[in-house]
Amino acid sequence: MSLNRRSFIIVPILSLSYLCSGGYLVSSTLQWAGIILIIIVVVLSIIGLMVEKIDTPKITVIGAVVAGFIFKFMTDWDLLLEANSIREEIPNNFLEALAQMIDVDVILIIFSVSVIVSVTKKSGFFDLISLAIVKRTKGDPKKLMISLGGFSFLLSMFFDNLSAIIILGSLTVIVCKELDLRPQPYVLFVGTNTIIGGLPTPVSSLPNLIFYKSFLNLLESNPSYEAVANINFLKFTLIMFPAALIFFAVAVVYFFLLYRKELFISIPEEKIEQIKRINIWTSVKKKTDVYKSVALIVILFTGFILSDLIGIGMGFIALFVAMLALVLFNDNLVEFIKEGIEWEMIVYYAGLFVLMGIFIGVGSLQPINTTLSDMIGVGATTGTLILVALIVGLIGLPVAGFLDASSAAILFSQIFGKIVSNIGMQNLGLWFAFVFAGNMGGSLSPIGSITILIAIKVLNREGDDITFMQYVKKTLGLTIIHALLAIVYSFVLIAIFA
Repeated sequence: MSLNRRSFIIVPILSLSYLCSGGYLVSSTLQWAGIILIIIVVVLSIIGLMVEKIDTPKITVIGAVVAGFIFKFMTDWDLLLEANSIREEIPNNFLEALAQMIDVDVILIIFSVSVIVSVTKKSGFFDLISLAIVKRTKGDPKKLMISLGGFSFLLSMFFDNLSAIIILGSLTVIVCKELDLRPQPYVLFVGTNTIIGGLPTPVSSLPNLIFYKSFLNLLESNPSYEAVANINFLKFTLIMFPAALIFFAVAVVYFFLLYRKELFISIPEEKIEQIKRINIWTSVKKKTDVYKSVALIVILFTGFILSDLIGIGMGFIALFVAMLALVLFNDNLVEFIKEGIEWEMIVYYAGLFVLMGIFIGVGSLQPINTTLSDMIGVGATTGTLILVALIVGLIGLPVAGFLDASSAAILFSQIFGKIVSNIGMQNLGLWFAFVFAGNMGGSLSPIGSITILIAIKVLNREGDDITFMQYVKKTLGLTIIHALLAIVYSFVLIAIFA
């Protein structure tokens, strides 16, 4: 990371250290002005995130710092957080309160998984699988699309969506060039399946991770809820995996219809013979490195599954596996700290957590919380919960699509937490409705998910240009179908957990 890039991260954060601790009473006029200014800062930050040429980490950090100053000096920040936060205790020190908004486990997992991805990618593991897919499918466009999409689905289950698209976006283009195929259908399908593959586990997407950690914090502060809504890694996966498979099948049919002219073609016999002669191990320097990569993935997810039993957070498990990866591959720790870690992503999410935490802290979500709480009531019926799930699902589509899925996840997890604090834990199925709402709109537009944005950048770099509106036009139908299926699936879960 360059000095200039470090400066925009470090200087604003250090400037917050000048904020003194403790709150003080301010006039209602000044407080309302502060709340309005904070909302304006958040809106401007969201608009800034939509501008392609502006660094997203810079936007979230500057937005968090500006909102932080306003929150500190123009509002009774401690009173507002007590009223609007789902946390039981609010620190007296302002900087501690801001730091509390950042989920350490999320940051640790981003840090650790980026190290693991860098190490396994360097071993040639992903190139090996890509060549195996080409050879297995014999270059058939339909089989190739399903295989690349399936690989993207599985990779997104084990790693985060961003790592999946970074690895597979470029590999997909290389495969298409080798087979003289247009890359657009395959790259967009891979990008779509990083979102679908991000559904099955609590750590397979950042929205899921945000929801899961928030829910665990809610259960920890209210042990009585566990009788109604006990959840762990394995249970989450068993519930979400069938939905993800349904979404994948629907996406296959949709893309087959959308790109039928590019997919329903025959491959020349000479090309098939050439593919048969491919040696899939040419990209691998040492076969033992591939076995090590597989072992790391197995250890990582075994640790995640057992995290509740052994009482160790998933962030520390991921960190342990990352350090193990560096030991197994004899890589230089300092080198990976400089080049192998997604520092921009870490800074982006740290800033985003604080920005959205302040946005929530000033009570901006209170009207939604009150409306949904009143709608559910104390003795909620299954029909009432289904109605709320419908409303949340419909709201989630544009919010996640034009705000970005991670921001939507932070907002929706807080809405659910506040509703529960008002009326108690009613039904675990309702929580999954919120999880779907914070995920499925991500494919609505290129700004809804970083994976879609990267997929489009990959295509534009290769000369197969696709604009913002062209993407929306092509995939709008699929996004709506997925959103409706997610709502229906939520209905089923609410009925099951009633």
